[in-house]
Amino acid sequence: MSKVVIAFCLVFLVAGCTSTQERSAAGVEERNIFDDEQAEEQAEFDRAQAEQAEKDAQIRREQDELNRQLEEQRQRELADVEIEVEEPDIRPLTDSSLADGDGQMQDDPWMRLGEPGSLLSQRSIYYDFDHYDIKDEFIALIEAHANFLLENPELKIIVQGNCDDRGSREYNLALGQRRAESVKRALALLGVGEEQIESVSFGAEKPVAFGQDEESWSQNRRSDIVYVGEPK
Repeated sequence: MSKVVIAFCLVFLVAGCTSTQERSAAGVEERNIFDDEQAEEQAEFDRAQAEQAEKDAQIRREQDELNRQLEEQRQRELADVEIEVEEPDIRPLTDSSLADGDGQMQDDPWMRLGEPGSLLSQRSIYYDFDHYDIKDEFIALIEAHANFLLENPELKIIVQGNCDDRGSREYNLALGQRRAESVKRALALLGVGEEQIESVSFGAEKPVAFGQDEESWSQNRRSDIVYVGEPK
């Protein structure tokens, strides 16, 4: 009889140990799964943090580059402003296409603006990539419009700054504004009243060419001179 009792106790003990081991194994497996999920969540959080840090760094780099260009432009203006203010180089228009058969200027300003081949019919100033300084080849065009506005003080213009589609929206809007302001300042230095000139930026939102190549981008890096009220 005692042997039966001992055998029964042994079976009970073995069964209890087995159950305890199974529960322990299940607990370990649950902890492993939980730890894996936590590790995956942490890795995803770390990736999101790294991406945000890179975006913030890119914005800072773009802002630093814009500030650098603004400072360079300001230094150039400071170097030239005294001469330009004291002796603005305002020259009379000499384009023969602006004269009628008797050699007299046409009376209708809108007709003069639309005269084919004249400087006044050219309304766009183009820029190098990531720049807003006016190139020498467009000085005559700006002088022509300055003289025209001086002769017609009742007319007003809007200078619209544009960019190609590279760069962030904020950066392009800021660069487009700088391009418009550079034309406005040049006209003001030539004697045009500031009340005649408004400057705005369209950033990359008003392209005239839609390709993804330098030929298209170069057409979109521009300032447009738009006369308010000009007949279409």
